[in-house]
Amino acid sequence: MAEIVLTTEDLVVLGGPDTVNVEVDFGSQGDRGSLVFVGNQKPIDDPDDFKDLIGQTPNVFDLYINLLTTDDEYLFIYQYVESLGTIQWQPLTKLIPNTYSENKSIDFTTQNYCYIPIADIVDPSYVGGTNASNFSVQVTFGTSAGYPIVSSIKTEVVAISSIQNLKITFYAKEFDGTDWIDISGSRTANLHISVV
Repeated sequence: MAEIVLTTEDLVVLGGPDTVNVEVDFGSQGDRGSLVFVGNQKPIDDPDDFKDLIGQTPNVFDLYINLLTTDDEYLFIYQYVESLGTIQWQPLTKLIPNTYSENKSIDFTTQNYCYIPIADIVDPSYVGGTNASNFSVQVTFGTSAGYPIVSSIKTEVVAISSIQNLKITFYAKEFDGTDWIDISGSRTANLHISVV
């Protein structure tokens, strides 16, 4: 049999207040160091001069992107860091992907090749970027009749009006249901080029 430890005749239930007000404040600004600035020139190490350029003084670890297309460091991203006892802008990387994708119409009746400017694929200052062996080219062809197409390519770098281009020559055959025949007419080449 259970033993009675507590007995009472009154039960009191206490409740909370009718309303609760919660006020939110953003608080004081903490260490920033995570803003990204852009400008049409290389970054300036002097904080006061840089403030004139962007409207505020940079903090350590802030980032900056150079958007001046004629600059030799176009699309470089820099970080404001301490180096050798001073705080300065250090280049981190360049914001240009080393890949290129496009659908090109190739008319096998008149011309079985196309030109892609190397500057569209990789920054021209890339070491080795003017050698065809530095590019991996993948191509697939769209078919109009649904028959399979087999292809191979030849790549070479050629200069046209002092602009370096990757020339891609296509060799392809199409199955007509009975035989493999030369392609006549246009086909869409789905190109994907990457730097290796």
